[in-house]
Amino acid sequence: TKLSSQEYYARQYSQTYGGDESTQQQQQHIPSALPMQTYSEGHVHPVHAITTNSSSTMLLSSSDKTIIATNLVTAQTVQKWWGHTARIEYVACLGGGDENNNTNVGEEIYASASYDATVRLWDARSKSKEPLMILDDAKDSVSCIKSGGSDIITSSIDGNIRTYDLRTGKLITEDVSHPITSFAVSNDGRSIASSCLDGVIRLFDKYNSLHRIDARKKVFQKFHSLHKSGNYKLECALTSNDEYVVSGSECGAVVVYPVQDSVEGGSMLRRHTAPTCSVTCCPQSARPWLIASASYDGSAIVWASQEVAHHCMEE
Repeated sequence: TKLSSQEYYARQYSQTYGGDESTQQQQQHIPSALPMQTYSEGHVHPVHAITTNSSSTMLLSSSDKTIIATNLVTAQTVQKWWGHTARIEYVACLGGGDENNNTNVGEEIYASASYDATVRLWDARSKSKEPLMILDDAKDSVSCIKSGGSDIITSSIDGNIRTYDLRTGKLITEDVSHPITSFAVSNDGRSIASSCLDGVIRLFDKYNSLHRIDARKKVFQKFHSLHKSGNYKLECALTSNDEYVVSGSECGAVVVYPVQDSVEGGSMLRRHTAPTCSVTCCPQSARPWLIASASYDGSAIVWASQEVAHHCMEE
């Protein structure tokens, strides 16, 4: 059974999903949380990816190659999309954008990544079942999608991170040379942390229009001493202050690496009893110490530093 999680801190709950064709909300302030809502409508196969937008819908995808948009409040299915020829691995809300380059406004474009080596973009406002665009440059399954300004960034098991610059129409390919299971973009937008199957998390400069293409690749830090990887898809994340890289581990630990240390160190958070497949960090700048993790043991855990744990519980 696969289990993963994504924290939606603005509304003070967490969401988990697993192999029981449903997804559940859990109150963030309850130590042993009970589900306050279950979303099962439209899911006839195990759920493999989940994300939320900032309005009232929750975007899900399941192994029947279908994307399902569900109203977060009513738990009713709003729309479904089909088209992938293999299991959907990741979903994302890319946003519509505004004059301040805020891509979260509206979140009108959905994206799905699949084992069929494609990324498909869908118009959430349209009733059309046809994708807006198909990105088919990957040579193997696409493992992750992120939105960065006017860019769409994807990672693939073929070992490449691809940045689609929508303003210029350029495709910039970063050859990491190892299968990539997940990546995270720093909150300042300047760097990318990629988690690879060789057990190394690589932190390097993110492409921007000022970079020469031949100078784009610059891995300036590697993390590998504490987490174990090689057989499972593990996620990584960056804290909201970009000072720490957080990773799951096949040993069940949540590993926190400091970014600025010249000598690799870090901390291991132990509670899970099976590989920790998913991690996420609170996006609020005032809460860089808040982390959530989910494991193949079927549990999701919210972590906080001891100094602020009581504030987390009170709120």
